Parts: sequence; C-alpha cells; structure tokens
Amino acid sequence: MIEVKSALLWILIAATLAAASPDWSVMVRETPSGVFMEQGIPVPGETPTVCEGTDDQVLWHYSQTEGLTQKICHMGNAGEYVFTGGWYGGGRMFQGLTGDGSVLWQTEPVLGENEYWTLLATGTAAADTGDLYWLVRTFSIYNDNGTPGYTPDDSLVSENNLEVCLFQGASEEPLWTWNGTGQFQGYNIDSPGKCDCSADGSVFALGGAVDGHLALAFFHSDTPEPFALFQETGTSYAPRQLRMTSDGSKAIFSVGATLYRVDAATGTLEANYSLGASTDCFGISADGSLVAFGFTAVKLAQWDGQGYTPVWSRNVSGYYAGAAAVSDDNQTVYYGLHNGNYTSNRILRFDADSSDPVWTYDYPAGSGSKQDLVSWMDCSSDGRWLAVSSWGCETGGGDEVMVFDDCNPGSPVFSIDTPGSMFHVDISPDGSLVTAAGKHVHANMFGSGTDVYMAEITTTGIGGESAASPGMSVAVGPNPCTRDARVYLSLAAPETVRITVFDLAGRTVEEVFHGPLGAGEHAVAYSHTSGTGLFLVRVSLGNEVRTARLLVVP
Repeated sequence: MIEVKSALLWILIAATLAAASPDWSVMVRETPSGVFMEQGIPVPGETPTVCEGTDDQVLWHYSQTEGLTQKICHMGNAGEYVFTGGWYGGGRMFQGLTGDGSVLWQTEPVLGENEYWTLLATGTAAADTGDLYWLVRTFSIYNDNGTPGYTPDDSLVSENNLEVCLFQGASEEPLWTWNGTGQFQGYNIDSPGKCDCSADGSVFALGGAVDGHLALAFFHSDTPEPFALFQETGTSYAPRQLRMTSDGSKAIFSVGATLYRVDAATGTLEANYSLGASTDCFGISADGSLVAFGFTAVKLAQWDGQGYTPVWSRNVSGYYAGAAAVSDDNQTVYYGLHNGNYTSNRILRFDADSSDPVWTYDYPAGSGSKQDLVSWMDCSSDGRWLAVSSWGCETGGGDEVMVFDDCNPGSPVFSIDTPGSMFHVDISPDGSLVTAAGKHVHANMFGSGTDVYMAEITTTGIGGESAASPGMSVAVGPNPCTRDARVYLSLAAPETVRITVFDLAGRTVEEVFHGPLGAGEHAVAYSHTSGTGLFLVRVSLGNEVRTARLLVVP
C-alpha cells in the first residue's frame, strides 16, 4: 500500500511539474527477454520489461513506461554491477556484465506504520576498482492514519529529509546510513554531477547547502559521519558538475560561472577559476590537472600548483558546449556541442597541447520542437573510447547513445536509438563496457518512465576481434591467477608489440614487453607483483589495441 499511495501522489504532483577474468565463450551472447515485474508493488500501469537491445552488443535493456525516471547509471567494480538513481524512486542495483536487466535489489527510505514517501530523489556513485556503492536521497514523509488511498488531509511527518548510504553490490542492506536531515540540504541530487567518489570508493563527496549556503560534505567508507565540510557563506547556490580526482584527494565543481577546487582531507578551498559562463560542459582528468569547459568557445585550463591557468580556447561559432571528457593521462580531450536551433550535435576531439581539433563528428541533422543536446560524455582511461549520451530530436538526428573509437573516428562504432532522452552514460576504464540511463520520453516532453542499457563494445577486442586487425588475437591465462600468468598472442604478420598492465584507475603497473614478434603464436610470461584485484592487460601494435582483464587473487 505504501508504494501505491506514493504513486497516487506522484500523479497529482506530476500534473503541476514541467518535463524536465572473463569467460571468453560468453562475452558475446543473446540477452534473455520477457516481462519482468520488480520487487514490491509497481506503479499502476507500468510494465517493467527486460528487452533485447537494438544492437547485438546490447547485453540487456531495462525499461518501464511510467513512474520511475532513472537519470544516473554508474558501473562499479569494472562493470560487475550497475547502480542507478533518479527521480521518483530509490536506487536500483543491476548485475552488470553477467546480468539480464532484472533488478537485483532496490532501496527506498525506511518508513513507519501508515507512512509513505513523496518527492523521492536519488543520486548514486560507484567505485571503479572496488565493491562500494554510494547513495544519497532526499524525500518527504506523510502518514495516512490508516485511511485507504491518498487524501489531502494526510498528515506531514517530515520533509526535506536527507540520507547518505553505503552499499556493497550483492547486498541491499547498507553498510551504514547517515541521517543528514536538518544538517545538510541536497538539491537536484537525482541528476548526474551532484555527488562523486574516488576510484576505489573510499572517499565520497556530496554537493549541497548548509543553512542555505554553498557546502560540500566529504565521507569515508569506514565512518557514517562526514569527516570534512566545506562551506562558503556568501554563496547561496549549490555545486554542479561535481567531480573527484581518482585518488579522492580533491573535489572540483562549478557554481554559476566559477570553478572550485577543494581539498577533501581538510575541506578547504584551494582555488577559484572563472569559467566565463555558467554551463554544464565540464570534465577533468584523473588527477585534476586538466579541466575542460566552455559554452560559445571550448576551453582548457591546467593546474600549475597554485591555481588554474588557461591552456587554450577555441571559438565554436553557431554551437554551444554541453559536455566534456578528459583522458586520465592528460592527453586527450573531447567536447560535445549542440547547434543554435538544437537539431544537431557535434563531437570535437583535441590533443591537450593544441587548439586545433584532431577530428570532428557531426550528428545527422534532425527537426522538430523537441530539443537535442549532448547531456554527458565519458572516455576510457587511455582516451581511445568515448561514450556520449544525448536527448535526441523529435524527428531524425543521431542515436541517443554513441561510442566512438579515436583510432577510427569517421563514424560511431556502436549506437543505440532510445525511445526517449538519455541523461547519463558511463564507460568502463578499458572502454569495453558502456551503460546509459534516461527518461522513457523526451526530456522536454511531459511524461516519465525510464530506460537503462548495458552494452559490450566488442570492437575493443574483449571477447571479439576488431575488423581493422583480424590477424591478431589476445588472451590471458590462467585467469584468475595468484602471480604468474601468460599473455597469449596470435599474429598474422611480424609486428612490433607493446604489452602493458594497468590498474582500473588507468595507472601503469608494469610494461611487460616492447619489441618485435614474428607471425604465429606467442606466450609472453608475466609475473604480477602489485597486489590483488582486477587489472587490464593492454596489447598494442601501431594504432591497434586489444585489452584483456586479469584477476589476481591471494
């Protein structure tokens, strides 16, 4: 009854709101389909389903046509799980690479007898390299005193509640919950860029306000209380486009047309920098050295030890920047733009040291009143693979999810034409997995519902061969291993080969081999000495790259 009553209140509220080590044999497989009913009571009229994708690389597709709108989709632990958040619903955990699109578990506020939640908004974040998942939610609670159905006379129990929860992927029971009600306010936390965590998930930053002024709360996974708090009493706006450095030491975000860089350990401001315009175009490198931003021009700034200084700026006349991404090695920069009438998007790719684009991709032009724009971008650690989500046009235009290969940029290597608008996209550090989430109808159209996708980009060479180099194959074994493994290569012709091991934050662990190899079969020995966990073994020759996962166990 609790969920049904929440749904009835949603109908009333909505009337006043504007629309705002792998098993190589199973890497490419068919996805089960059919009707899937969530745990709990669904919103009346909704039919959650697990659908086959529009492309054979789509592993699963979760969809429902009303109610819940998931705007955030973070992959965790190298794609083992996908944790989503959004409007009118709690967090939902999906099995990632090995899943079928059914909800593994979901979480909503804990309620008392005859109580129900309203205005529930949920933000999520996930560790790239560990099994830690963060959730923040805001909500109000009413009590119907046992009266069936919603009535305007139901009593208000509490409003503006805020909770922060920490989970591990397989369990719906939080490791801990922090009740921030009355201490911290969260704004629009159901949209991406309001919270973030370090690559290992140990540090979490939440943007919001304290007593109506700008604030940032920092949490550690070991303790259910903020360990640091940044405040600026002269600013009443909340943070946007919040990012954390991969080591969790810095939080970088925008407020209006100003960039803030805050030290997480102390909660102190390290620097401000003028962005020139208030915009959602924002991306940082893993260590925070580079920040990409812009609006009528695309711009790059660099940290010099004291503050950020301009690197270059390039005018994009007729277009407006809406999203950006920077590779972990500070070398590759991407921008997503929309044209002045919102009917076509453009991708620009730069080297960090030059304002001349390396390549440009223009989406096919669309038409209609439903505006198109690039909503989010994310690239692999090495910058080669770029994932882009967009709102889509009313008629025509490019697909709402696209993946680009920097070595072959003429057209996307993978795309999904979604029913509505995508708000968020996440790509795994090695570029092999992509997830996207958004509204089931267009973002500026009245209505709700949600779509969540999980896809494997087989052209990266994980579980499949790239058409550009059919003569090379790569595998790693034994997998998992305790220390000693071999990288198995098959070359059709003599090549100069480089084999490098990375962690999931994109840091080089070891260069295993660099030199010439003849045609035929090869087994290159590798002895791992850098701890346990999941690692990426990258084999490159020229512009061609293959990546394999290696799990090292105690």
